[in-house]
Amino acid sequence: MPKIVDHDQRRTEIVHALWEVISERGIEGVTFQAVARSAGFSVGRVQHYFASKDALVRAGCRELIDASAAVHAERTSRSQSPWEALAQLLMQPIPRSEELRLGAAVWYAYMARGVVDPAIGEIAREATHRGLEEASALLRRAGADESAAPRLMGLSAGLAQQVLLRAVQAEEALGLVREEIAALREG
Repeated sequence: MPKIVDHDQRRTEIVHALWEVISERGIEGVTFQAVARSAGFSVGRVQHYFASKDALVRAGCRELIDASAAVHAERTSRSQSPWEALAQLLMQPIPRSEELRLGAAVWYAYMARGVVDPAIGEIAREATHRGLEEASALLRRAGADESAAPRLMGLSAGLAQQVLLRAVQAEEALGLVREEIAALREG
């Protein structure tokens, strides 16, 4: 009986291996060989799913953004108010575990690569723009001034970087986000 292959699952496994390589070596260190080794696959199997290193790296960037958006959607579906949803949006990038630290490190590798790679830059800009639009919409729903959205998103990104660099503890950063939201709520 022929083996049934879940191609979506296989692509996901390859992308996760890509992220491991990026976290260890940066995007410049990505090779089909390194990703194949990390995934436990042959180079040919990786090439079957991704025609080039650039295609693999870009797919990994899109998948990281899609995964983050799915987590945000799931978390905010339970939120009782736009303020809670806004807090979730702002706190999501702040790495609170080693797994989230890995994701943040990979994201910032993509952000840096986006400066010199127009395709990655466009993917990152679109994601950043969607986050800003979401923050604006949540502020609007809360009856607050939506012009605060860029400042809040900048605070979130800056705190995420500080936590990633271990200059600030995650709980301290989360507390600062909560304080900022409380100040906006008061008015």
